[in-house]
Amino acid sequence: MRGRLARIAGAAQAMRREQSGATAAEFALVVPTFLLLVFGTINVGMAMSAVIQVHYAAQKAARCLSTDVTATCTTGNIDTIAKGYYDGPGMTALTFSATAPACGNKVTGTGSYDLVTGFSSTAVTITANACYPNI
Repeated sequence: MRGRLARIAGAAQAMRREQSGATAAEFALVVPTFLLLVFGTINVGMAMSAVIQVHYAAQKAARCLSTDVTATCTTGNIDTIAKGYYDGPGMTALTFSATAPACGNKVTGTGSYDLVTGFSSTAVTITANACYPNI
């Protein structure tokens, strides 16, 4: 009996000292998390770029409506003009509309950005408003 326990204890110690494959196992655990972090950061950066660009386009279009002396900026073609100012990542259903509230000329831009979350994508609605006083 004593010899059998000694063999079992010896085998257990040998298995504890055996570390081949530990690096591969650690790599398999860390890499998916690392890749998710890297590509998630890139995708969120692209979404933030889209937000900034929609705000910029709305602001430029509102300014164009208020300061245009040649009458090329009108509420009828503001969608086309604002989309010309937009230089961000691809968005679906990007539209711009103009109103004339008390603040002057207001342009509202709305669109949908597809945020890729690894296995699926989530549509995030981005909205921007800009109001420029009449001059």
